[in-house]
Amino acid sequence: MTTAAAQVDPSIYGKSGDISKHLEGVKKQYDTQNKIEFYKQVMGDGTANIHFGKWDNVDLDQEGAYGKASEQMTDYMFQLVSGLCDCEGDFKYVDLGSGTGAAALRLVKMHPHIKHATCLNLCDKQNALATKEAAEAGLASRIEVVTGTYEDAPLEDDKYDACFSQDAFVHAFEKKQAFKEAFRITKPGGAFVWCDLMCGSGEGVSDEELQTFAATNMVNDWLSPEENVAACQAVGWEDVKFVDLTADIRISFQLMLKKVEKILADGNPAGIDEKLLASYKTNLGNRITQVDRGVFKWGVVHAKKPATK
Repeated sequence: MTTAAAQVDPSIYGKSGDISKHLEGVKKQYDTQNKIEFYKQVMGDGTANIHFGKWDNVDLDQEGAYGKASEQMTDYMFQLVSGLCDCEGDFKYVDLGSGTGAAALRLVKMHPHIKHATCLNLCDKQNALATKEAAEAGLASRIEVVTGTYEDAPLEDDKYDACFSQDAFVHAFEKKQAFKEAFRITKPGGAFVWCDLMCGSGEGVSDEELQTFAATNMVNDWLSPEENVAACQAVGWEDVKFVDLTADIRISFQLMLKKVEKILADGNPAGIDEKLLASYKTNLGNRITQVDRGVFKWGVVHAKKPATK
């Protein structure tokens, strides 16, 4: 999952070229109780579904609007999966960078034909939460939580009908390696659907600004939509397409900023770190103008694995 970064310690989060240090930074960005509570309140409407949203027909002023849009994005992506591969029978899929497991929990509840979902994720606290939520929902036999990275996935070749990833690949140390691993573990004829922030190409946007955004968001391999499509094609994916949903990310940032401002105005009842809230308030305002200026894009890449090797 991807978030708008707050001010960070460059000794932890700065782009280093060292994969171990990079993974440590990703954990620091997400896997602390303070960060989990922050994302839960600001992005999840009090739930663990902390993804950016798809805002078609969502009333921005209604209670729970952000959570509804996040779920709508999950559903939209799975519709793409369903259009790319056979979802009947013993359907298995993997969520790469699954965070708190909210997407898998929703999809498995909604679709009885999903026989098995694997949540592969780096962060221990998130994985513990995902395991707990699956058990409490009575879905432990259909949802498996695995600790690891999607660039060296501890999963079998040709195992899954689909690979799915919602707001996580932006943190890949090397995008092509992540796409290669997804290709390896997907069955011939299977689908690959993922969404995330990508590097923009707005007029007047400097390389320095792009690099600064990358360095403070744990982005080691900052690719444009066209470069991501090419990287997928290079490792074997076919029919690779990008769906531009950048207008939706702008609304997500607007609603996140509104949430932060409300938390501060209400006296911060959840006890989130005040410095964290203040820095996000500033940075989210910047993110909205950066969307307008073309600093980054957001959308979905979808592809198929050839039916024969």
